[in-house]
Amino acid sequence: MKSTRISALILLALTLALSACATATPAPAPTQAPAVAPTTAPAVAPTTAPAVAPTTAPAAAPTTAPAQPTAAPAAVATTAPTQPAASAFADNPNNADFTYMGDPNATFDLNGWYATAGVTATVTIRSKGAVKVPDDMTTPMPKAAKRYKIGFSVYYTVDQVGSMILASMKTAAAEAGVDLLVNDANYNQAAQNQAIEQWILQKVDGVILAPCDFYGVKTALDDLKKAHIPVVTLNAPLAGDIDAAVISDTVEQGKIAGDLLEQALLATGKPMKGTIEYQTLPFMHPNAATRAEGFKSVFSKYPDLKIVELTGISPEDHYKAFDGAIKAYPDMIGAWGLYDSATIGMMNAMKADGKKIPLSSVDNDEIILKAIYDGDVIGTAAYSSIAPARWCMSEIINLLNGAPIPGIVFYANMTVTKANVASAFEHYYPGKTLQDYLSGKVQ
Repeated sequence: MKSTRISALILLALTLALSACATATPAPAPTQAPAVAPTTAPAVAPTTAPAVAPTTAPAAAPTTAPAQPTAAPAAVATTAPTQPAASAFADNPNNADFTYMGDPNATFDLNGWYATAGVTATVTIRSKGAVKVPDDMTTPMPKAAKRYKIGFSVYYTVDQVGSMILASMKTAAAEAGVDLLVNDANYNQAAQNQAIEQWILQKVDGVILAPCDFYGVKTALDDLKKAHIPVVTLNAPLAGDIDAAVISDTVEQGKIAGDLLEQALLATGKPMKGTIEYQTLPFMHPNAATRAEGFKSVFSKYPDLKIVELTGISPEDHYKAFDGAIKAYPDMIGAWGLYDSATIGMMNAMKADGKKIPLSSVDNDEIILKAIYDGDVIGTAAYSSIAPARWCMSEIINLLNGAPIPGIVFYANMTVTKANVASAFEHYYPGKTLQDYLSGKVQ
């Protein structure tokens, strides 16, 4: 962990987590704005951030239509609109919480969907069907038919996302009545593979796996397949065989962010003409690629808009990139932070430059929710760090109990604006309120 490579990975650990809504610390604005300007052409202008291997963020799941935020969106997660007449999972005790996507008797084509975003995936899903679920189960956590031994390997637990996932998994294990073996792989796929090897020797009944490396995890998945041990992944791998995966719908997240920005721009009454700049990671990442696909689809109908991509890893990287973009693109009419560190760096750059550019986001770190309340961010696509752990436990217990399970479980996204940011804060951070956070009573 002394090398620059590991430092970059630790920074990246604070970005896209899965699961979820990491709380990144905003980078301090430099006393003098960095003279880092992208080229004037609309091509991608990467920052100086070091390139690292794509080993962090959750894989994405498909969507149908863009989520349309209302004037005052309620803090309710999105679900799919249709339900088949006959349930394919009638014997699953959580069936009442399932909203089906497509044919429940067909294997969801995750590989084909990824291909539309330029991501190569060779995943085999052994269970049929795909469903969307609410963050809060209305059905009980299933009880284990016997005292199963379940291994849970998580990519990282030092940041807020990882710690919330681990705590939620432990609570779910207690409710289900199973013994939980825990491995914190600390973003080391070799360490995760070793943990799986050890659990195979211990003859665990099942494994829940949040991959460190979406391709590198195939070694562990192959070993589990040979040992005939069921596996449910929290975030989909890009290679290997799994029984099921619990994932976020990141194309929908990008569309939500795009819809928010589009509505803000249309509300000004000005022509949809000029530059929209967004900031992402400096390498191909499945989560980033699918979010970008959703975002750009919103603006494809405006021929006079130019979409410019810049890159970085840390909030400071994104501060420098956006400071340069503000100077290079005087016709910039809007911006988007594809993940938390991007949004935080872009906010700081705008404040330092005295600019007010409509900015939307993905992720729901406490500081981003505060920025929505303060008016610095127009809104975000948010998602839970608690629900994925509980649905993973539900999937593995039902599978071991012999109940049919859906092969893909999409946990919910939420459109968050100033109108519902207070209730969203309480939803994603149980026991806390936005007002207490704003006053400094809670961190």
